[in-house]
Order: sequence, then structure tokens, then C-alpha cells
Amino acid sequence: MTDYRQHPSVVAHWRDDSLQPLPEAQEAQETLWFAVPPEPDTEQMWEGLRGRLEKDGTATVLAVPAYLYDVNFGDRVNVMRSAENALVATGVKRDALNFTFRVLLKSDDPNAWQPLASELAEQGCLLDFISPGFFAMSCCEPQAREVADRLFALECDGVLHYETGRTQQLR
Repeated sequence: MTDYRQHPSVVAHWRDDSLQPLPEAQEAQETLWFAVPPEPDTEQMWEGLRGRLEKDGTATVLAVPAYLYDVNFGDRVNVMRSAENALVATGVKRDALNFTFRVLLKSDDPNAWQPLASELAEQGCLLDFISPGFFAMSCCEPQAREVADRLFALECDGVLHYETGRTQQLR
């Protein structure tokens, strides 16, 4: 059986002292489907990300991937229509040079995400919530080291687990 995971929220940014939906993500009309490379003995998983179809036939990713690697917010991707008319991404055409991090909080408190999410959003990170304890975030290249250091310190303190979404170095 195939596993389809479409993001339940809209990317948020810090505006007027609170997290607000990012307008361009909120206005995105399309869902871009990406095949997640399968693990051995698992079903095929697809991640559905908000996106905008561009005039040249490519699409811009307007969500932060929670399961994919080497796809980031703002990337321009090649797409094709499936037999079911879904937009299926076939590869990254232009890297937006953003960095993705995934955070899994260890707390059972449903509001545990708020202090960290607010802190990172105030620094300019974009947030995409999958659940109260699991979210993905995007930041630009200059912020990536600082964000990674902060998440690493929190992981060492036992607050969370995190990973980066980039496996390839920037050129």
C-alpha cells in the first residue's frame, strides 16, 4: 500500500510579534508530490508539498519538506502530470540555497513547540508544522550554522532530536 503524506499546515513566519502564515505559501494552489526514496521492506511514501506552478512549466516549492532530502523551501522543481492529473516532481531544477531542519521534540506537552518555534522564527526561519511535537524549518545559508548549533545544543540537553535535510554540499 502506498503512503501519501500531505502537509497539514501552511508555512509560517514571524510577523507582528507572532507566527503568521506566509502569504505566498497560503496562496499556493498546487500540491507537488515527491516520491520519498524507500527504505528496504517498506511501502512507497509520497510527500505532498504546497507549490506554485510557474509559466515555464516548473514549480516552486512553498513548504518545508519533513521527509525528503535535498529538496528545500523555494527550490524550483521539474514537474509532470500523472495519469490522475497530480503534479509529480521529477527533480530539482534550481536550488534556492535554503537549508531544511527537522525537529522532533521529546516532550509530551502539546505546547512545548512554542518557545523554540518562536525563537527560530524570530531569527528568520520558516516553520512547517506536521504535529505539535514534529516540525520542519527552513533558513537561508547564512543562518544555517547558527541554527544547527542551537539544535545540536538542545539535542545534547535531551530536549529534542533533529536532522538536516541536506545531504549534498552547496556548489
